[in-house]
Amino acid sequence: MRIYQKKEFKKNYLKPEKPVILRGLWKDYPAYNKWTPDFFKSILGNFEIGVFDGQKETPDRSFKSPHYKMPFGEYIDHITSDSEEDLRLFLFNILKVKPELREDFSFPPLTNLYLRNIPFMFFGSKGAKVRMHQDMDWSNVFLTQLHGRKEVYLFAPEYSKLLYRYPFNVHSPINPEYPDLKNYPAFKYVKGYHCVLEPGDTLFMPSGYWHYIKNLEGGYAINQRALSLNPVNWLRGFINVAFRTHVDELMRSILGDDWFNYKQKRGCAKATEELHRLGLG
Repeated sequence: MRIYQKKEFKKNYLKPEKPVILRGLWKDYPAYNKWTPDFFKSILGNFEIGVFDGQKETPDRSFKSPHYKMPFGEYIDHITSDSEEDLRLFLFNILKVKPELREDFSFPPLTNLYLRNIPFMFFGSKGAKVRMHQDMDWSNVFLTQLHGRKEVYLFAPEYSKLLYRYPFNVHSPINPEYPDLKNYPAFKYVKGYHCVLEPGDTLFMPSGYWHYIKNLEGGYAINQRALSLNPVNWLRGFINVAFRTHVDELMRSILGDDWFNYKQKRGCAKATEELHRLGLG
């Protein structure tokens, strides 16, 4: 579906907070055809980056520091090969490294609330997965796939309790590809969206939406963020960034594994309470 009219987009998707794929939204920007793997190698080949090893991810914490350093050109070769070694580069603000690339794209005229200084890019190898989570800042997201294909599962924030959300956190233990209904039975009552993004597709993810992403091929995407139309979501994001994440880190440092065990139990208890409230359990 192609949506180019701001009023139509606001009425049908932005205001009701409904996801949609916008095809060809970037087709008139130079980056659409210019930002190939060879182009990135030519301008950033020797630039050293920090990459994260997905095999070292643990459910009780988020990545904080990269596991390896390597030249950007070498990393591009890795993710565009058939290798399934899960090496990721995320929240990469390419404009900090190459400010002149700002001339290669713009912000689609769909909202006036873009956060224009943080057009983050995400790179990953074939098979790389991003576990189920909400974005901490509760921004709206326009995720444009530039190279390779990826699979995305989306769930509205109203399902947070049925997704066994960890307290003081923005993560869920649910893997929607292979859901463990024995340990997480509430998930069978959750309804969501599933799609595959092709190069050139832009996915609008409303603020607070849970998402799980899997790279079907090595590739990369750019993420343009915008404030929600609902100021309550600004407050939610502020509380997450300024308070909850720091409490979580502090309690983990004090209690260790006992803190994560507590969060798991609270997540399960909240899901059970929600099932009873809905008359489902």
